[in-house]
Amino acid sequence: MVAVVTEAAAVDPGERGSLEIKHKAVERLAVLAARSTDAVAKPQPGLRVLGGRDLPKADVTISGSRVRAQVAVAVTWPSPLAKVAADVRAAVARDLSELGIYTVDRVDVTVQCVPTEATHEEGRVQ
Repeated sequence: MVAVVTEAAAVDPGERGSLEIKHKAVERLAVLAARSTDAVAKPQPGLRVLGGRDLPKADVTISGSRVRAQVAVAVTWPSPLAKVAADVRAAVARDLSELGIYTVDRVDVTVQCVPTEATHEEGRVQ
């Protein structure tokens, strides 16, 4: 086996380049983190909010290596809203921090919708 060393391997690691994660990708990661949280309602075709976007949704602000996120979710009924919001906040902060690029300054969570579970009408026996 022969190992080939190129000039690129001899360059200082700090001068090799950088990793840039696009703004939309960070928003998508925040949405996926929120969606993975217990009691957050899964996207449903009929569950829409003003603006026509499905929930959960996220809006992130990136400034250098700092990030702030605003996340909107729908929570299944009956669920403790404060606990679900805290769980979403923790999941989003954890997942964005695991990128190793950003420091998460803040995650605001808004519960925009609490859809009730679908009820099935059963026929009566007479």
